[in-house]
Amino acid sequence: MLEMYSWNHLIFVSGLPIIIASLYFVFKNKPEKFKYYFLFSLTILAWVIHFSRYWLEPDLKYYNLFFTDLCGFSTMMYPFFFLSKNKILKDYMYYLGAVFAFLSLIYPNNIDGNPMFEYNSIRYFFAHTTLVAVPVLLILWKMHIPKIKHLGWMFLFLIVGAIYNMALSAFFVEVGLTHTLINYMGIWGNTDDAFKYFLLFAPWLTYQKTVGDVVMTVPIPFFYMIPGALIIYMPTWALMSLPFIKRRNKLSL
Repeated sequence: MLEMYSWNHLIFVSGLPIIIASLYFVFKNKPEKFKYYFLFSLTILAWVIHFSRYWLEPDLKYYNLFFTDLCGFSTMMYPFFFLSKNKILKDYMYYLGAVFAFLSLIYPNNIDGNPMFEYNSIRYFFAHTTLVAVPVLLILWKMHIPKIKHLGWMFLFLIVGAIYNMALSAFFVEVGLTHTLINYMGIWGNTDDAFKYFLLFAPWLTYQKTVGDVVMTVPIPFFYMIPGALIIYMPTWALMSLPFIKRRNKLSL
């Protein structure tokens, strides 16, 4: 069984750097065109494996086929971002797609308790490994150089992704697909979610509501996460940019 922070989970996560390193060394001497289409094919394969759930998971809720949380959103957009010549979209893949996919591998709550070699576990691992591997290999093979000046755009993408997931969750309730709001990315402030720690950065972004006869203080959905996201992700992205500032300086000489 794949239980978080177990040996199985450690093996699950340790496969990521091994796969990336293996792909890098196996294909590093291939022509750039080959590398380009190889990485693009991975983004398409992630789509195929995702929609294979329709046939391979008998208990699947059909709304789960939508690209729901941020990693799902990235899976949906990667093929288009990859083909685009827009460098901001390529940077999204590195700063947002790869970071959130890595965090999902570290904290795979969606498949916690599943058999390790069950289809859904394999699908989850492949999709999130692809989200990390494609931009990392794109950079290692020097086919793209991230720009620190795009970090403002990255934060805007994060906000748009959060709003997208929030709207999708509310839509599912509105049309009767679910009876409760699904807490994608911790947006609704569920205190059992890992994202509850974002409230530590904004304890004033709360309100009171009555549940039965009990008055509870709960986070203001979406807004409570913004200060924490700024404090956590912007410095993280800045650190991820440092090696490429030096590379750009050398290229400009």
